[in-house]
Amino acid sequence: MISVNEILDKEDIVRLLSITDQGEQDDLIRKAYSIKELTIGTNVYLRGLIEFSNRCQKNCFYCGIRSENHKVTRYSLTDEEIIQVVELAKMNQLTGIVLQSGEKQNPDFTNRIANLIFKIKKATSAEFRITLSLGEQSLETYQDWFNAGAQRYLLRIETSNEELYKKIHPDNELHNYNTRLHCLETIQKVGYQTGTGVMIGLPFQTIEDLANDLLLIRQMNIDMVGMGPYLSL
Repeated sequence: MISVNEILDKEDIVRLLSITDQGEQDDLIRKAYSIKELTIGTNVYLRGLIEFSNRCQKNCFYCGIRSENHKVTRYSLTDEEIIQVVELAKMNQLTGIVLQSGEKQNPDFTNRIANLIFKIKKATSAEFRITLSLGEQSLETYQDWFNAGAQRYLLRIETSNEELYKKIHPDNELHNYNTRLHCLETIQKVGYQTGTGVMIGLPFQTIEDLANDLLLIRQMNIDMVGMGPYLSL
């Protein structure tokens, strides 16, 4: 079907994503697994995800914690509560944690995160990894958090199709496709191991869109990739 060293083009990817025959799907899964074994091995690394706040300034149409969803109960953990979870993760031999919350860009928030990273580093060890998933920020903020001790950053683009991006976000400066891509590039330049990803099954999304998503991820030399289904509730 495909070889380990083969570089797939868009036509190849569309063909593979369009497979419906169960036998061919099984073959593809086996081939994907064999390539994974050769490239990254079979180890599984456990990390704890700390969703420390669901307060967000953005209003992405697909998101349950968007700013205009007044039905959701908002919360924010204190630094002390977060450190307790970090210590629990360390006690259970997890190799790191992910700090995730809704997006904010004000100085109180960005300074708090820098101080929180220092506290986590003090409570753990040099080998304990800190990943951030805190949305779009300035170069200075990304650099400050990196200097404080964060090593990885996750920023999902959701889709590489700019027109589709516009359909699932409000049309304003706070929800700009090019800004999202620029932030992803900035994160890489700062030195983070960088993760991104897309949603699968979005309204208006095509197989060609998903193929272009994978091509963009490859083109940008992304370190970590996350894919998740779009669920309409």
